[in-house]
Amino acid sequence: MKPFVLIACFLPIAVIWLVMKLSLWLSSSVTEVNYVREDAKRQHGPYLDNPYADIDQEDEEYGSQSDYQ
Repeated sequence: MKPFVLIACFLPIAVIWLVMKLSLWLSSSVTEVNYVREDAKRQHGPYLDNPYADIDQEDEEYGSQSDYQ
């Protein structure tokens, strides 16, 4: 009889905890779906042609005017 009383005492706490976790999970998933839906409509860009290109390639000439002689 004592285990039944113990389970009956903690069952409301467990149910409340489970309902809170479920509501938080549903709320966050709805928020994420709305964010993704709005982000898809947002304008993206402008993008670079080659983001890893060497932008100062002309300045890297190792000639007579360079410090690397």
